[in-house]
Amino acid sequence: MVVIFHSFKNFKHGIFTLCLLINLIAWIGLFLFRIFSTFLLERAAVPLISFTNITNIIIKHPFVATGLVIEFIVFLLLTFWLATIAIIGFKMLLTESFNWDTLFQKSLEVLGRYHLLGGIITGVYLLGFLPFLHFLFKTPWLSNLTLTSMVTEFVSRNPFSLVGGQLLYICLLYFLIRFYLVLPLMVLENEGILSSLKISWQTTSTKNFWKKFWLALIKVFLITWSGYLVILLLQVIADWILPTYNLLAINYALFSLWGIASLGISITLAYTKVQITNPRRTFLLEFLLIAITFTLSFATGKVLFNHPINPVTIAHRGVNQKNGVPNTLESLKKTIKYHPDYIEMDVHMTKDNKFIVLHDNNLKKLAGIKAHPEDLTLAELKKLNVTANNHQTKLTDFDTYLKYANQHHQKLLIELKTTPNNATVFANIFAKRYYANIIKNHHQLHTLDFQTLMILQNDIPKGNLNYLMPYNLTIPEENIHAYGMRYSTLSPDFVAINCQKHKLVYAWTPNSKLAINKALSLGVYGIVTDNVSQLHVAIKEAQHWSNAERLLQVLLYS
Repeated sequence: MVVIFHSFKNFKHGIFTLCLLINLIAWIGLFLFRIFSTFLLERAAVPLISFTNITNIIIKHPFVATGLVIEFIVFLLLTFWLATIAIIGFKMLLTESFNWDTLFQKSLEVLGRYHLLGGIITGVYLLGFLPFLHFLFKTPWLSNLTLTSMVTEFVSRNPFSLVGGQLLYICLLYFLIRFYLVLPLMVLENEGILSSLKISWQTTSTKNFWKKFWLALIKVFLITWSGYLVILLLQVIADWILPTYNLLAINYALFSLWGIASLGISITLAYTKVQITNPRRTFLLEFLLIAITFTLSFATGKVLFNHPINPVTIAHRGVNQKNGVPNTLESLKKTIKYHPDYIEMDVHMTKDNKFIVLHDNNLKKLAGIKAHPEDLTLAELKKLNVTANNHQTKLTDFDTYLKYANQHHQKLLIELKTTPNNATVFANIFAKRYYANIIKNHHQLHTLDFQTLMILQNDIPKGNLNYLMPYNLTIPEENIHAYGMRYSTLSPDFVAINCQKHKLVYAWTPNSKLAINKALSLGVYGIVTDNVSQLHVAIKEAQHWSNAERLLQVLLYS
């Protein structure tokens, strides 16, 4: 390896190749983590990790919990190792002493020296700078890190958490900038964590530092987005001369390559005094990495853009723009008038093994009483007054709701809200009682509980069953026909993989125009929203997007 790639005399090409290699390793690493997570969870018949089942996993599946902890530690170590490769490789390029064997040897030595501490520090850096990395560098592996969107969606739920989250993030960002030299000092100078923190704080305290910092940030933004705009311009020209999806996929792949290239250029900008010459280059590794990255990105783009935008429209909880109390007959009657393809609603089982239309597993918020649906009979639940969105009404039993929907030829997407105590009984009774009705009227079922889904598959065709996943941490299951995913966790790769496997992806619950456009640009099969009237308008607009406009939407939201 030393003979073939012993050095990079051209600084720009060395940085680009280094960034390509790091991106590819990270991309493959994320995919392997998904495979390992899927393997662990399948062994324990646990479909996903969420806040609702984490305690259950720890208590009932300690080996799975241990495996997931080990996986997280390995992820931190991999992140630190890649950061170490970048720092050492960059220094070697500056001193014109680049050597692959030396690079990997030194990076592994540093990894062994700091191990988990280095991983934690790198993880904090990645978490803090991820929003900026997402915005500036549209690399394939960054598009799969959807944590930024998830956190943004969570804190945006009310004004107080939004303001608090923004203030907290500004503080975090300030300290991360002040301590940005910690990793380089640890890796290159063998400094301890405390001395690295002290040196970095002192170095970044001058006005000159902040002046250079803002100037570099502006340069990076201008260079990066200038490249993206050039690619968009190429797509505009292609739309005019030869409007084919092949060119759209090619330009999507170019976005990935430019994201990596601009990352390398950004690093180069920090050292403008480096002499860049143009001797004969060693092209083999660079060409190989470009070819692999381009091919993988092209394959994703080809799948994403290979079908028109025409998603199934679904009214979340049976309401549109807060036009009534969710999951009630009164709201159903109003929302049907907006002609959604499906109306999504939620069903709980009552104390007497009947079914009530209700979302929450506690009646405190809607009815003002401390009780669970399974604690009361159907008759008791139907007497309760429920209030939401400045409307008041009574709860509706599922039979009445279903009958009205059938009479008006309105298809339903029914979420079964099981509990750990009633999942088996719930699924068996529901399937036996409503199997024929669901098939005849083309209704769909979905659930967050994997056990419930597997029981239902014994009686109900897979084509009528969907699985809800709050987080995108595993690869698609072979025996699941469709997925419901939080729109904030969707990535181009996840949608493309499912499309390739002929599995359907539903995005829930994008309510703003920006969020809806993200789901539309990714080409999901269906969209579940609280604002179905706005969704209809957004779909009509998206169906008139040019290829360049669709490419721009993916650029903005991936």
